[in-house]
Amino acid sequence: MEYTFTADENREHERLNFFLKRYGVSTALIKKIKFSESGIKVNGVRQNANYRLHAGDIVTINTDDENKETTVISQKGDLDIVYEDRCVMVVNKPPYMPCHPSFNHPTDTLANYFVGLFAERGEKKIPRIINRLDRNTSGLVLIALDAHSAEKLKGKVDKTYTAIVSGRLKDGHGVIDAPIAREKESIITRCVRADGQRAVTEYTAVKTAADMTLVDVKLHTGRTHQIRVHFSHIGHPLLGDELYGGDTNLIRRHALHCGRLSFPTPDGGKTVALTREMPEDMKTLIKNL
Repeated sequence: MEYTFTADENREHERLNFFLKRYGVSTALIKKIKFSESGIKVNGVRQNANYRLHAGDIVTINTDDENKETTVISQKGDLDIVYEDRCVMVVNKPPYMPCHPSFNHPTDTLANYFVGLFAERGEKKIPRIINRLDRNTSGLVLIALDAHSAEKLKGKVDKTYTAIVSGRLKDGHGVIDAPIAREKESIITRCVRADGQRAVTEYTAVKTAADMTLVDVKLHTGRTHQIRVHFSHIGHPLLGDELYGGDTNLIRRHALHCGRLSFPTPDGGKTVALTREMPEDMKTLIKNL
């Protein structure tokens, strides 16, 4: 992926690495590409990071993955692509599909299908997933198509989840501010504990019945299993969430969907806002409300 920047008169004699940092190019990325033949150029000529700029200089960086290898197995599969440009791709992930391969599940993941898709296109791409969802969580997943785009998106992605929780929430709107830690003697389960990392979840009740509530959820932090742990902590576990005490009679997986996603395009263009409806299993639950 190639990006182009122009030095104005205010950048006269500025060092090239400082100039690139102004445009969100990370120090780590500069170190990675500065030794590449096509990594950093000024007016079409390769330059080192200490080069002093002149007004009007055209700076280009190349962040291609063509010479990089990924350990993710390339696999052909269906991806529901919601949006794609030269910097990012957004996929509507179904439930029961992991985002990343694991030791026990090396294939049939979103990352496998992503690598396979670009292999079919004759390209190499490393799957840089920005908002990883749990295997059983459905919804919108943002993937950066190069290292610079991944850096530019950090902390700039706005997500809204829809969840169906057990019982009737007393407050229509609330904030759960409770630290989350790894459950002792478990590599998977999390819990609320005083020595954990701060975690903040904001929610709004959308619709309530006697035994369940539909809520919109925004995360102000990004801890593992945060939504699931927090609602279990306040006595309203997600329906279907067996790990954290949810009723599994009405749905086979935890009732959680990332339905709204917005972000600024990394190349400085527009803000993209996307929505996707809940899958059928959650829609069936809603009909019962």
